[in-house]
Amino acid sequence: MVPAEAFLSALGEKVLNLPALPGVYLFKDPRGGVLYVGKAKSLSARVRSYLSGENSHPRLRELMAEAVDLDSILTDTEAEALLLEATLVRQHRPHYNVLLKDDKSFPYVRLSVQEDYPRLSVTRQVRSDGARYLGPYTDVKHLRRTLREVRRIFPVRTCRNFAEYRRANRPCLYYHIRRCAGPCTTRAGLTPESYRAIVDGLLLFLTGRDVELLHTLRERMGQASGGRRYEEAARLRDQIAMLEQARVPQRVVSPAGRDTDVLGLARHGRRAAVAALLLRGGRVVAKETRLLDRADILGDEALLQQFLAQHYLAGAPVPEQIVVAAPPADAGVTLEALCARAGHRVELRVPRRGRARALLLSAERNAAHALEDLAARSAGRRSRFSPETLELQKALALAEPPWRIVCFDISNLGDEGAVAAVVASENGRARTGLYRRMRVLRPGPDDFAMIEEAVERYWTRVESGEEPRPDLVVVDGGAGQVRAARAALDRVATRPVPLIGLAKREETVVRESGDPLTLPRRSPALRALQRLRDEAHRFGLTYHRKLRGRARLTSVLDGVQGVGPARRAALLKAFGSVAALSEAAPEEIARRANVTPALAGRVAARLRGGAAMRLAGPAGGTASAAADESRRRPA
Repeated sequence: MVPAEAFLSALGEKVLNLPALPGVYLFKDPRGGVLYVGKAKSLSARVRSYLSGENSHPRLRELMAEAVDLDSILTDTEAEALLLEATLVRQHRPHYNVLLKDDKSFPYVRLSVQEDYPRLSVTRQVRSDGARYLGPYTDVKHLRRTLREVRRIFPVRTCRNFAEYRRANRPCLYYHIRRCAGPCTTRAGLTPESYRAIVDGLLLFLTGRDVELLHTLRERMGQASGGRRYEEAARLRDQIAMLEQARVPQRVVSPAGRDTDVLGLARHGRRAAVAALLLRGGRVVAKETRLLDRADILGDEALLQQFLAQHYLAGAPVPEQIVVAAPPADAGVTLEALCARAGHRVELRVPRRGRARALLLSAERNAAHALEDLAARSAGRRSRFSPETLELQKALALAEPPWRIVCFDISNLGDEGAVAAVVASENGRARTGLYRRMRVLRPGPDDFAMIEEAVERYWTRVESGEEPRPDLVVVDGGAGQVRAARAALDRVATRPVPLIGLAKREETVVRESGDPLTLPRRSPALRALQRLRDEAHRFGLTYHRKLRGRARLTSVLDGVQGVGPARRAALLKAFGSVAALSEAAPEEIARRANVTPALAGRVAARLRGGAAMRLAGPAGGTASAAADESRRRPA
């Protein structure tokens, strides 16, 4: 139901008049600028949802606060609306739309196929100028070296001042060393059609269709020979020989051999990336990476739909098959629009196993790699996210990979020696310099209260800048411990932080909302959490035993003449435990602890007397109860 006050504006009046037909809608600001472009199967139903007050995401609320006007364009089908939406987003680049960006950090091969005599060049900027762009490539030096060798087979021009050479009818040096076919001079006798054949061969080679290319060249060589054009046949023969020598064998990854794009998605905060592995002729021939900005407002399915619309419908070649991890939003409409754009049947495939699944995981790793480079450059660090960190982000549906994780654990024996341990890891590796331990001040064996106290005290130091801010908080325990930790964070945290618990028995991940998550036993993400939890338990237990040993040593030595705090510390440091001290002779105590023989004798007598009393027990009993107590492990 649309609130009554929403209809008092011009925007509300236009919403009331929208028909229940497919089309595109545009929200505009007071100056007429386009804030957001969307498509709908029913314009009235879709746009009314924006004014219903149910927009949970802050960016959508900001959009409705700024929008004062609405425009709409009716279409015959939802597929036409999707095509129009892609065009309008590319034209207006609205502030609240998810925007597809080129990854400018890598070089591309550019062929100006829109010209009569196309030029080959290397660029880092992809424009909508009608040229054909191949890439991106990771090593520009290797790329240029490869193109120099390829031009021996396909002598395509690289000059910028082509018009000047053509007016002068004078070829450059590359023509004389046979690195250019010489379209600028009549001496070469080159027609636009014959030069276009060279360019088409280069495109086939660069896109991995070398088998098709060899077949075409052999046919042309046979025709030239049959027509007694022996010079042309000899040139094609040499071209075939060089091409066969230049072919690099590659493992076949697609037995079907259909043109396929494998799309992998990764997210990091407001940004997302899609890496497309291009399979041509059954082999991976290239990789393209695109960044999606303002991606935090959409789920994975909607992001894939936005990529398909803005990438392929904007002019990129549409393959016969597209492999994705999950069906995109409005898959039927998107597929219909892709088929209309491509002029042939397009299949969307979601593999669960096999070679296609392995390729999909490889594409996802490439997408994550692109985001890591971007994040590392902006943060001034060189490290990349480990696979287990990325898998943990995916398993927990986190907005960003958890680079720094802290884990809390409580160790105590009843109400004796309660301590809290905080251990940290960065990118899956332990950071011992960030380990912290503290004595719990609250009395009683209340795990919930102890966790709450430990988290509050630690996070107070985080907010003051004394400790680095973690990306994920883990507590050793179940739902009760998670609620206690959240209560502490709500009191002191100024920014939200993800929080989970790891239960010991079932090794389940306890989330604040939703059912507990059971990860596979061999999952790297689960193993990373287990290592952190076990390290927190070890660190806390060591500290607890140390404090308990000190306390028991203190109680046994109370009343020994000449033993104060300094002497007790020296005795504990020399022998390490009460048991070792009680078994030592007075001479050994005097020598190792550097005390007088008389004091060593009093200490030995006191310890042996206490041991005899413990062995006798009350009323002549045994020492089994004391032994059981000493064997008990802290909770």
